[in-house]
Amino acid sequence: MQKTRVQKLITFSPQLYTLVENKAQRLGVSFPEYIRSLAVEDIKEEKAPFLVASSELSDAVDLADKEFKQGDYKELDPDNEDDMKELFGDK
Repeated sequence: MQKTRVQKLITFSPQLYTLVENKAQRLGVSFPEYIRSLAVEDIKEEKAPFLVASSELSDAVDLADKEFKQGDYKELDPDNEDDMKELFGDK
């Protein structure tokens, strides 16, 4: 069976987008990964009979969330070149 994906366009207010993007960055995941993790957590509560994320992704998101809640993170300034090199490496 061939795996398929569905892509949707979601509209956010600029303020909400900024807040969500900042949260994703603090957790160390991409914006889409963070949104998917929210959907997965919501569906888990309903005990859906299907998997919507790999266990590796789910574990990574859970770990990032735990570390964030424990204060184990570093805030990076996107306007600071040294911070961006730390995040993305020297490119």
